[in-house]
Amino acid sequence: MQVLFFALGARRMRAVADESAQVVADGGQAVVLIDHAKLWRNVTFDPAVQVVELSGIEADQLPMRIGHGLLYDVPRGLFRAAGRGPLRQRARRAEKAYEFRLADRVHRRVLAPSYRLVWGGVSQSLVHRHVLDGASFDLVVVTDSPSMPYAARLLERYGPDGWNPQVAFGLDYAAVDPDGPAGSVDSGHRE
Repeated sequence: MQVLFFALGARRMRAVADESAQVVADGGQAVVLIDHAKLWRNVTFDPAVQVVELSGIEADQLPMRIGHGLLYDVPRGLFRAAGRGPLRQRARRAEKAYEFRLADRVHRRVLAPSYRLVWGGVSQSLVHRHVLDGASFDLVVVTDSPSMPYAARLLERYGPDGWNPQVAFGLDYAAVDPDGPAGSVDSGHRE
């Protein structure tokens, strides 16, 4: 069974790691879509689990590169130019303070959300290209509320006649077909 985990909000980290490891242990394939790897640094995934970072594939897009250049690269160059000679230590501290206090916050609170608001369809096509890429998942696990719009738009894109996996909030909520082969999933109907 192939399972796609949407975990963009990083709210159920331990559960996502455990459930993806369970899928691999049962002989399936698990792909976990996360937003920022930095949030998941304390979580260890099974080596067979494929982890895809959405912010990493979005960072290659032109609008994000321009925003990153304006927020980070240009000020970095200015701090380095001003920090020659005896001002080097102060310039480095000022650069780090600028990035931590201003640039990171503006990027997190303004640039990334506005990119997703304006170019949300681009993010969907990136998910389609980098995550799906010809794979047909039997189950889509939406683990938190920030992941729901992505999963809904992805499923809406295919329509009722296209790819139609079962959707669940966790592996425990997925209806397993007892008559089918091991790991098969029924249409999601419960009795």
